[in-house]
Amino acid sequence: MTEAGTKSAHERRRFERVEVDYAAKVRVTDTKGQLLGNVRQIGRGGIAIEPEKEFKRDRKLKVVISDPSEKIRFQVNVTVRYASARQVGLEFRDLDAEAAVDVGILIGKYYEKAAE
Repeated sequence: MTEAGTKSAHERRRFERVEVDYAAKVRVTDTKGQLLGNVRQIGRGGIAIEPEKEFKRDRKLKVVISDPSEKIRFQVNVTVRYASARQVGLEFRDLDAEAAVDVGILIGKYYEKAAE
């Protein structure tokens, strides 16, 4: 906690985040295939991306996350939780079982790489 007694952003997080290297080419697109950004962090609750466009906070979107090296491609509903020119935080909404498995595979893959 900070001196003022409020929790920091790190302390408020419910899920651990794993860093994703830019070279991994984990992409986020809209449902028409337009690139929205590259994933830089992933966790059970959402992702952080380096955006290719401007995002508005609290906007709800349907996006596609893909990792060609794992042959993973899945669609998910997200809400923009924070947005700056350098990073956008997207929270997963209504994650179905199949998408949750894919998220878990990506977390495991990049968690292992971070430990190397």
